[in-house]
Amino acid sequence: MDRTVKELLFEAKNELRSITDTPSLDASILFEKACGLNKVKQITFSDKLINEAEQKEFFQLIKRRLNHEPIAYIIGKKEFYGRDFIVSSDTLIPRADTETLVEATINYINTLDYKPDVLDLCTGTGCVGLSIALETDLSNISLCDISDEALKIAQKNAKALYSKEINFIKSDLLENCKTYDIIVSNPPYLTNQWCEELDEDVKKEPILALEGFGQDGLDIIRKIITSAKNHFNSNKNAIFLECDSRQCNTVKYILEANSFKEIEIFKDLANRDRVVKGIYER
Repeated sequence: MDRTVKELLFEAKNELRSITDTPSLDASILFEKACGLNKVKQITFSDKLINEAEQKEFFQLIKRRLNHEPIAYIIGKKEFYGRDFIVSSDTLIPRADTETLVEATINYINTLDYKPDVLDLCTGTGCVGLSIALETDLSNISLCDISDEALKIAQKNAKALYSKEINFIKSDLLENCKTYDIIVSNPPYLTNQWCEELDEDVKKEPILALEGFGQDGLDIIRKIITSAKNHFNSNKNAIFLECDSRQCNTVKYILEANSFKEIEIFKDLANRDRVVKGIYER
């Protein structure tokens, strides 16, 4: 039996109330995925009849959402820094907080009188490195991850968004990497306890991209910082690291202990400490 757009959206919204604070938005996004009508057309053509095949597809998507599968995984993409990036369950979903990492790196690059070699470590979807490269017209960009599946997604995003050649590296942190002017990373940094306290949606994301290990969640960041000095070029070098607001001061101290200077902490859109920068000179 054919049903109208508004009837279907009303039913879906009511079902989704139990698992999300944005039931109307979630229903609208999934309706567009299943039936091809964007939010404006859903309003304009609210009395349009939807056939049973499309209804079935729509409620299959709703069922996945009711199982706490993130919207980004269901529709296969997520907007980041003004562009859509392909995502999968093998990658961390790009977040607005991480745009702070991109912005801080771009601002630094714009102070340089040369085009630096940049490494995006723990790249996931590639959204950080690709956004930096696209905004600064870089031609020397490397994307690195330990996950083959994540690198496949990063390659798809590079093909869709970036016309220049990119170096893709499979590596456990910096193990297989060369030398660079800038290392930028949104590495895993959650403690085990924080991972246990995550929302059910976030628990669907790969734990490999979330848990930083150690009592304070900073074991991976410590490894990055201590080994970064052997992966810098001979010029003035920079590292940009995202972490939790509760960790930024500790990351600052770790950088200082490893002879990094000019350390800065950058705040995200919610005015929380989010990114730490350090400069290293041989």
